[in-house]
Amino acid sequence: MPWITSVMLVDDEPSVLESLIPSMPHELGAALARSRAAKLLTGEGGWRRGQPLGVRVVTHGYESQRVRHYHQPTPHQVTLHLVRDPDGQFQTVRSLLNRHLFAAVISDLRFANHGPGARAGRFLVEELERIQPETRGILYSAYPAPAGFPANRFVRKGPDGDGPGLVPTVVAAIEEHLSLPEVEALARAVLSEGLIYQSEAFGAVLTQCYALGRLVGQDLEIRGNSRSRRPLPIVLLDGESGTGKRGLAAVIHAVSHRRSQPLVIASCNDLTHETLLRSILFGHRRGAFTDAREDRVGLVATAGRGVLVLDDFHRLPASCTPILHSFLEDGQYSRVGEEEVRRQAECLVVATVETQPWRERRRSGELSMAFLARVERFPIFIPPLRERSEDIEVQARHLVETLAAELRADLELDADALARLRVQPFAESNSRELRNALENAVYRNHKQTDVIGWEHLAPWLDDQPAQNQPTVSRPALAATAGPAASDSLAPPRNAWQERLVALASSTLARGTGIDEPQARAIVERLFREEMPVVWARVEAARQAAGDPLIPMPIWEDLWRCFAVYFLGGPTPAERVLGIPANTLRQWINDREARRGASKEGSSKMP
Repeated sequence: MPWITSVMLVDDEPSVLESLIPSMPHELGAALARSRAAKLLTGEGGWRRGQPLGVRVVTHGYESQRVRHYHQPTPHQVTLHLVRDPDGQFQTVRSLLNRHLFAAVISDLRFANHGPGARAGRFLVEELERIQPETRGILYSAYPAPAGFPANRFVRKGPDGDGPGLVPTVVAAIEEHLSLPEVEALARAVLSEGLIYQSEAFGAVLTQCYALGRLVGQDLEIRGNSRSRRPLPIVLLDGESGTGKRGLAAVIHAVSHRRSQPLVIASCNDLTHETLLRSILFGHRRGAFTDAREDRVGLVATAGRGVLVLDDFHRLPASCTPILHSFLEDGQYSRVGEEEVRRQAECLVVATVETQPWRERRRSGELSMAFLARVERFPIFIPPLRERSEDIEVQARHLVETLAAELRADLELDADALARLRVQPFAESNSRELRNALENAVYRNHKQTDVIGWEHLAPWLDDQPAQNQPTVSRPALAATAGPAASDSLAPPRNAWQERLVALASSTLARGTGIDEPQARAIVERLFREEMPVVWARVEAARQAAGDPLIPMPIWEDLWRCFAVYFLGGPTPAERVLGIPANTLRQWINDREARRGASKEGSSKMP
């Protein structure tokens, strides 16, 4: 399933926007199924030619009763954004343009507060062409077309309208949009990398990758004789394991002007000391060290004007950072054994880091602020799978369909299993953990069942939510009994619990400086006595007045919001939470962007 295309329609009258539902999304889905864009929009996976494409509808600036009752298709290939702009200032439009790559923006010509002669819609379309040339601007008006405006991008409203109509004009704009080399490369890269998604959060990440790929992925002139010292362009992909960082690096390569040049991947797990780093990245001359039996050009030279991916950058030894510090500053380097010759790198660098280990290294102080400033020039944060429940569902369905086709079996996921998967934490490796669980469930059970249920998946999911675990009254036991009673009556630990106690002990020892036995004793007491009581109180708070349990990912979001609120903002919270203030601000902005539009629409309702 490839990249999801976005279309925006702007008007100042909610009644006009309401009149388009459900006819426009239905007609648009049917027309796109017959268009040249259908293959790029569907990837032909699980889609039959002629079958209407799924068009999801969202509103901004007003609340739509029709959209509320509109059956949102799953999966969807196109998102239709209906935006109410009452005064022609286009504040919501500008915000959306920063978060999504739109194939087309359709705007009314006139807006109420600008008088009968206003042409605010035309100004919006012309500004779009300047700042976002990939987007096709269309005027949709009951008034005649402005003089000089292209006829193929103007649609007349009402019974007097002529020409192809709104839907055919939008389809033509989407076809034109997808025919652009960089946009087609984006859609194909998302498909080939297997980035299965439905959420706006991951779509926003792809938009950032596209924008930065276009910005820093341009061909650079050789800067050796230039007086200006321009830093080597670098993009930092920050996300948990299994969130698709390497695939996103390939997307950045595909959409940039460097896509005709190599994409080279260097694993920082192999860069264990300075000489090896310089040899692998920069190359060496024959005889430079004991095992240098022949010349080696290095991965930087191999990448040329392409893209160099420094995968698992958080694993880079601290002793190697001074070498990369200089390299990332101006792109100059030398091969081992010829230090007198300075070479000039011309590649784009994409570094991938796992969120938690990277935060720990930042907090430890072993990485200098000067080095971090060079690495974190263009950061992109990838939200974990547990924050994208709609992506869990579509990935699970896609994986089961793919596995069923491979096994020539007729399989589907049980609705209860899907519902339970949507609230799984997947904290170990995100999409990889989901894939492994589904593969084991399918391979081991496809001969005896046609429906994969929760009983088939549960054995392969280690970190199940509390509501799915067997009920054990340890919190109450620990609250009423002493340490000895708690220890003697506690059920025996499994392998995972033993590993977690050992991990927690070493983490506490490393973070506080106390010795391992003392840390182990503290963890034993916390895990057996103190924390069960706290857990019971948290569970009680999550379930209020008979309401269903608040899902743990939502609870974590609420708790983080409270922590930042209680501590007075992102900057003071950084010291307590151990999360950089910029990361907290980005997290807050991302959630405001996703939820703020609907709240703003409710507050503006007459």
